[in-house]
Amino acid sequence: MSADDPQERVAVEMSPDDIERLRSLIPTLVDMPDLIEGLRERKKLETRAELSFAAMRLALERGGLEDVRTDEIAEAAGYSPRTFNNYFRSPQEAIGATGVDRARRVALALADRPAGEPFAQAVAEAVVTEYTRGYEREPERSMMLRAQSLMMTNCQVRPFMLHAMTKLEDELTPVIAERLGFPADDLFPRVLAAAVNGAIRVATEYWLREDADTPYTALLRQAVTTAAGLAEHARPSPRAGVSPPEDATA
Repeated sequence: MSADDPQERVAVEMSPDDIERLRSLIPTLVDMPDLIEGLRERKKLETRAELSFAAMRLALERGGLEDVRTDEIAEAAGYSPRTFNNYFRSPQEAIGATGVDRARRVALALADRPAGEPFAQAVAEAVVTEYTRGYEREPERSMMLRAQSLMMTNCQVRPFMLHAMTKLEDELTPVIAERLGFPADDLFPRVLAAAVNGAIRVATEYWLREDADTPYTALLRQAVTTAAGLAEHARPSPRAGVSPPEDATA
């Protein structure tokens, strides 16, 4: 065969036993229950997010939730009314779930970050990924302000939003503990989670100011990196970690 001739393909013959041995080396979904559960959870969160966004958009377009029906929300999101009812009991609950679901997505995103990645960078990237969806361009600042006003002034939505303020800490604490090698009930991971939660709130409030000209992504990354940096500058030994007393929640 000359150099100009196309390279001949070499046929590889495999017996049925060879094929079975090869197949046995490839893990199936049945062999990975954690992966299956993770995929299912992410799919549910994605569906909930789409329904929540549709409810929010319709409420903003109509100046409130009074004239927004659940079947309209489902149609706007591309789902059936039955699907909506499987996830939420009302438009208010759908809107109020945005913060709670986002908290879970942040925790999942942090758990998926590379093990060797610096802690502060991993937390910042997980937060930025979930918190900057649709809020980077300037026109979105006004929409976010209106959305926050709707969520905090509507008496039926407000309880869900107040719950979401602490949900992020609850979701992040065990992931942070595992990543840093602390017991799940140690005080330090919860302090870090609270610091990250506060950093997100401060960065968002700063960005929503009329005189703020720094992109939301940059503000959020800077604030969260600073808060998560406590893990390096004030980190106690995992063995010497201080756990809350048994009656701390009493």
